[in-house]
Amino acid sequence: ILFVHLPNLNTLHLESVGFLNDGSVENFLSGCSSLEDMQVKMENVDRISGLHDSILIHILSFLSAKQVIRTSILSTRWRYLFALLPNLHFDFEGDLWRRVYTTMIDPDRFNAWISAAVHRGVKHLDLNISPGKFTTRPAVLFTCRTLVTLKLCMEFDFVLDVPKGAHFPNLKTIYLEEVNFLNDDSVKSLLSGCTSLEDLVIEKFLMSNISNFNISHHLLKRLTLLYTYQSDYGWITIDAPNLVYLEYDDELVAGYSLQNLQSLVKADIDISNSLEIDGSTFFRGICNVRSLILSDTSLELLLSCEPLPVFANLVKLKIHCSNDLRPYYDQWEKGLETLLSSLPELEKLEFNQEALISLPEKVPSCLLSKLKSIKISGFTDERDCIGKAKYFLKNGRALEKLTIRTALRYSEERKSKISKVLSASPWESKHFCIFIF
Repeated sequence: ILFVHLPNLNTLHLESVGFLNDGSVENFLSGCSSLEDMQVKMENVDRISGLHDSILIHILSFLSAKQVIRTSILSTRWRYLFALLPNLHFDFEGDLWRRVYTTMIDPDRFNAWISAAVHRGVKHLDLNISPGKFTTRPAVLFTCRTLVTLKLCMEFDFVLDVPKGAHFPNLKTIYLEEVNFLNDDSVKSLLSGCTSLEDLVIEKFLMSNISNFNISHHLLKRLTLLYTYQSDYGWITIDAPNLVYLEYDDELVAGYSLQNLQSLVKADIDISNSLEIDGSTFFRGICNVRSLILSDTSLELLLSCEPLPVFANLVKLKIHCSNDLRPYYDQWEKGLETLLSSLPELEKLEFNQEALISLPEKVPSCLLSKLKSIKISGFTDERDCIGKAKYFLKNGRALEKLTIRTALRYSEERKSKISKVLSASPWESKHFCIFIF
């Protein structure tokens, strides 16, 4: 409504009326200068269709592609709105979508979608490709200059062949799941083409075609490797001078070459296989780290290394203990007490009391001068466990906080007894406190 002039209108009753926008309402009412009584009944009024395109598109962005496309039949107002969405998510699950895929979504159409996205400057791309459906990849994907984030889930049977001319100048994050590279050169082509790469996550990686999985990148900051398969004869090489975070959750492969990791700040290591393979090369490669999380199996593997690596810069250590392995701790020949001698700068320590097999014969230097915070979990009121806490209190000259987390179902009465025993024990530090949970 552009102009309304009803100077004598006194009473107005509106029912099931929809205005185009706020301006239409204002123009209408300003033209009714004598209006005294107005009644509005809003039943069955489609106010949402009157919203601006940008608002409707924002609403649609929270829906799946299937739901978005269904809105196109609501009215002519909605028919082509889905085409304006900046993000599309296609999930071909369920019988309906399988039938749609069979009749409409052939590989050529899929490749055309990817090509269209690349030509329109796509920044974030998430592809889940099932075996048997797509046997080729769109070549244009590997020359996308605008891509910032790429996630590929390939389901193993799809062999990823990355051409030598691959070029992703703005790609910063890659997430690969169930990937099977064609050969070593495909890995090299992918990483060398990502000149701005900072974050690389590889989960469920098949190494059957790879002799040396070479992760060499001068800008890479974060690296996550989870679960390789068929890796008995393969090597992993990591050469990343700017790497600050490493997560490795896997069995040991045949060999490692870890170079230029002097910038490493934090590592989270969970190595699950037996002690038949020497882990010395791996742990020596990360010995510059400042914060380290180790699974109990990783600790056991580390303690088997000869000589034991020295973590000269480590200030924070957490030992994560699995409930499944606790019955076997008494079979360990040595535990955390052996590692403490190789941690001269340690300031914060967190562990389950069972990881400390015995008390160190010689007090570690970190306990005498550096160690400020200790957290012991799985704590009990048994004599040997109490003795472990007393040892830290007696020798911890820099100790500021001792946190005790008791075993499950410990009553407040038993916790109180532990507190009294520890509080009455001699301690070396002048300023410290004990917390018991």
